[in-house]
Amino acid sequence: MLVIDSNVWAYFLDSTLPEHERVKEAMRRYLEEEEVLMTTVVQLEIVHYLVKRLGPVLGGEKLDVFLNYPFTLDVLDYDLVLKAGQVLRRYSHMGIGARDASIIASMRRNGVTRLVTHDSALKRIEEIETIDPAG
Repeated sequence: MLVIDSNVWAYFLDSTLPEHERVKEAMRRYLEEEEVLMTTVVQLEIVHYLVKRLGPVLGGEKLDVFLNYPFTLDVLDYDLVLKAGQVLRRYSHMGIGARDASIIASMRRNGVTRLVTHDSALKRIEEIETIDPAG
């Protein structure tokens, strides 16, 4: 099982981005071969990105594809917010914000250690094995 960060989802779903070509084959492989843990925070970020960046029609079409993928969904509940606060207190000096802290907390809660990301701050968290198909 792995988590895919919102930046990599954006690169994959938006073919106008320069990173798209670098991530598309790796993403197809992850989606075919791996179980993907998705947080509601990442889902909301992608909803926002697709509609704002690609518009209501194309963004909506991509959104339908994205939201219909069979993720293992971890919802943002009170327990996850508490755990994200603990993560934030430990790593905020490294550039980790609340959204990233919620991803780390979700990964811990679900026993997941692999994260597909292009985020340099997340790459510095020692408990996470990061995979960067964008570079």
